[in-house]
Parts: sequence; structure tokens; C-alpha cells
Amino acid sequence: MLKKLLGLFGKRPVIVPDAAKLVEGEARTIEIGDLGSDGRQLLLCRVDGKVHALDTECPHGKGGRLVRGPLHEGRFAVCPLHNYKFDATTGRPKEVVCSDAKTYTCVERNGQIEVHL
Repeated sequence: MLKKLLGLFGKRPVIVPDAAKLVEGEARTIEIGDLGSDGRQLLLCRVDGKVHALDTECPHGKGGRLVRGPLHEGRFAVCPLHNYKFDATTGRPKEVVCSDAKTYTCVERNGQIEVHL
């Protein structure tokens, strides 16, 4: 409980260096913290010149993960388990009934990406 309360104050963004290496229409994964406990894996995507972040856990709840590599149509992150596609800018699913993928705010500054969790 105390850990959660302290987490409400002074949260700092996670800094990802080498923002320029993330090219238009591509996605790459990053791991934040310990995935065995409270860590998470994110998918960083560049669409229309801006960086966006999605949780890699697919919201359909069957254990699928959004994958790195080229984005479908340069915009959609893909979960290969059922071939679900999610708009990297909004997290909304494309042409399927499914919850939105969790998104995080990103700011590109000084050659780095700040991901706000």
C-alpha cells in the first residue's frame, strides 16, 4: 500500500535513448523493470513522425503479445496469436471486437524518448 501511495508522487518518465533509431512505420520492444514482478514490456512505434507506446500484452486476454518489426500498413501493431491489429496512435483495435490496447504518453526530446507510465 505504501509503495502505491509513494508512486503517486514524483513519478518520472522512463528515458529511452537513441530515439532516431526508431524509424517511421517500425516498432521495437523495451522492458521496464523486472517483468517477473511489477515490470512491463512496451512497444514503441513511430507513426506520422511521432513516437507512441503500447503495452505489448494484447487486450484479448489469451496470452498474446504485440510484436516488434514493421507495423501493418505503417500504423497498426499486430498480435500474431489471432492476427489482431491495434492502431499504434490510439490503441484501438482494427476491424475486430476487442478492448483497446493500453497506451502511454511519449515525448521525444534531445534525441531521447520519454515514456510516461
